[in-house]
Amino acid sequence: MKKKIKKFLTIISPKLETKINYRISFRKKLDLKNPKTINEKILWLKLNTYNNNDIITKCVDKYRVREYIKEKKLNIKVPKLIGVYNNASEIDWNNLPNSFVIKCNHGCGFNIIVPDKKRINISDSIKLLNKWMKTDYWKLAAEIQYKKIEKKIIIEEFLGDVKTYKFYCFNGVPKVMYVAGEWKNGACPEDKYIDYFDMSFNHIDCRLGDHPNYPGKIKKPSSFNNMIKLSKELSKDFPFVRIDLYEVGGENYLSEFTFVPTAGYMKIEPSTYLDEWGAWLKLDNK
Repeated sequence: MKKKIKKFLTIISPKLETKINYRISFRKKLDLKNPKTINEKILWLKLNTYNNNDIITKCVDKYRVREYIKEKKLNIKVPKLIGVYNNASEIDWNNLPNSFVIKCNHGCGFNIIVPDKKRINISDSIKLLNKWMKTDYWKLAAEIQYKKIEKKIIIEEFLGDVKTYKFYCFNGVPKVMYVAGEWKNGACPEDKYIDYFDMSFNHIDCRLGDHPNYPGKIKKPSSFNNMIKLSKELSKDFPFVRIDLYEVGGENYLSEFTFVPTAGYMKIEPSTYLDEWGAWLKLDNK
């Protein structure tokens, strides 16, 4: 669907937009009365459980998630917060450290990674931040869990050359995860390669969308067992969530909570995994 139509439908009826988008994506009707696949169940949760939910709103807010971590006394590190701003004009660029990460808190992909401040184009960065701050991310794919976030720009510490490990947690139990990245010199600036693994770090022979598997061997992270433990702890309050973690020098940091990965339209090949993973997720009988 064109962006303007998608936004209009989202405002009028997130449920209708979701049904239409699902039919376009998978060429079949979305079954919300008897959801079976992982996508159907995630979309059901989006519309029925994660909508107008203050806890979910707090957890997907890249600024306020720190409140949730503190309130629940969860044993997980988060990147150090350098600054919080209502708009880009408030940023004092001269007083920022040599390296940092800029994020908008109300969606996904709103990140500027700055390993060396001397190389950043401040004017272009301000324009990009202004564009993001005007974007109502929740309208792009009816991701209503982002709707009530108060928009902020945050600046965090730069953790260096890190990889992200993303755990799918079903009713508080991590069962499958993936490693994503470009994998150039160990860095992951883009999700070019995506590889799934089980909780014994056995490679799962599947693909997400157009992302190829990494052609080489992916080394098991030294803190993998601890990541499993953290994923259990962080996900225990939710029917489904993807817990994204960093590994830095053998220690783990929270990247983010993702409740509706790929907006609920994961195209996994072979598609039998959509049924298998869907069977793992138990919804409230009501």
